[in-house]
Amino acid sequence: MRKLDGLKPERVFYHFEEISKIPRESYNEKEISDYLVEFGKKLNLETYQDKFYNVILRKKPAPGYENAPSIILQGHMDMVCEKENDSNHNFKTDPIQLIVEGNILKANKTTLGGDNGIALAMGMALLEDDSIKCQVELLVTTSEEVDLNGALSLEPGLLQGDMLINLDSEDEGVVTVGSAGGIEVDITLPISKYEVKDSTIYTITLDKLQGGHSGTEINQNRGNANKIMGELLSQLEKVDNFDFIEISGGSKDNAIPRSAKSIIASNSNTLEKNILAITKNISDKYATHEPNMDFQLEIAPIDKISAISQEDFHKYIKAIEKLPTGVNTWMKEYPEIVESSDNLAIVNTLDRSINIIISLRSSEPLVLNQLKEKITTVLDEVGANFEFSAGYPEWRFRAESKLRDKALEVYKKLYNSEMKVEVIHAGLECGALSQNYPNIDFISIGPNLRDVHTPGEYLEIDSTERVYNYVLELVKSMY
Repeated sequence: MRKLDGLKPERVFYHFEEISKIPRESYNEKEISDYLVEFGKKLNLETYQDKFYNVILRKKPAPGYENAPSIILQGHMDMVCEKENDSNHNFKTDPIQLIVEGNILKANKTTLGGDNGIALAMGMALLEDDSIKCQVELLVTTSEEVDLNGALSLEPGLLQGDMLINLDSEDEGVVTVGSAGGIEVDITLPISKYEVKDSTIYTITLDKLQGGHSGTEINQNRGNANKIMGELLSQLEKVDNFDFIEISGGSKDNAIPRSAKSIIASNSNTLEKNILAITKNISDKYATHEPNMDFQLEIAPIDKISAISQEDFHKYIKAIEKLPTGVNTWMKEYPEIVESSDNLAIVNTLDRSINIIISLRSSEPLVLNQLKEKITTVLDEVGANFEFSAGYPEWRFRAESKLRDKALEVYKKLYNSEMKVEVIHAGLECGALSQNYPNIDFISIGPNLRDVHTPGEYLEIDSTERVYNYVLELVKSMY
């Protein structure tokens, strides 16, 4: 028996279960792309696949509806692949293990892929629905979770519709009409090393922070594992002596880091006691927002090991302390919405350097440049090498939108409730697509999807049904 049999809408969850069998981490999208093409061919749809594996499936209008508006449905095929530390899941080969608990659909110790697999499933179900008479195009893009390259690279002239419904939002009853742009900075902090002998090695592991989406959840005061580990090492240095061996934390540039690890060496007989005292104080400090924070300490003797010079260690600590992370500014027009932020996402120790990756977001280019300057000042102080990526564009609010107006009207009629209009801090592909398709009218909607980019990600089943029915009525209302 299929795991999702009996869930409604049946065809949506049928397709979701099928695509959950196909690995689709960013940059590993050929298999899912080919699957979508084969689906389109079975339905006798016009199919298009470009060299980036973007897919367009086009269902022509029914006779008599040739002059009706053409609607584009859009989502991305890749997913963020995060898992619990004790999970053996291989995202390159293994299907997602789906779990249904009442109204919740989740995965077994991994991200679910509801972001954005639910868009694919809804779009495929809508293409099968013969009650829709106008032309419908399903656009499914690649690498949204890392660089939006699929959307940015889609050639002009391929899409025929003039209204696009993006299905990558995560809150039912909200229509998104604008989003932030962003860039990434890749930092290299040079280090020199020396040999340490006959010491004790201490491995400090920080885990079980909430993590989350570095755009939509950056305003929730969740702990950043890289920042917290830096705080621990800074406090420890003030009370004891140790050699700094290695540091790591985070795994995705668009996820708030949930875990970090540092390795140090020392002959001090008070180090263990000091580590335990400091970790307890830090746990108490963050208890309100991170009640499950967990520190583990492993101790082992060593013969010899390479340590990072004290000078370079101090440069790293200075950088971690001074580099901002979290909310930078709030929007003046919408004080409850983040205007700009950054996420100190990934830290890794390499042979001759410490690598740091920070993702920056802003709905205003000028404010983004100011945040870049703030970060650049810190990096110059510690002698780091760095490079900013090309980034992705913001999606600017549109004063006049026929699609937005119709979306509000249909929602009110269907559910007797007002739909909320929102500009969000996360990046959406509408901004990227508008570079080559400036005349398309965009909105973004979606069902309730929580804790995305973490192994706790879950999708609300009844919300999925309501949003699907709403999208169906919205498409029909346009002709």
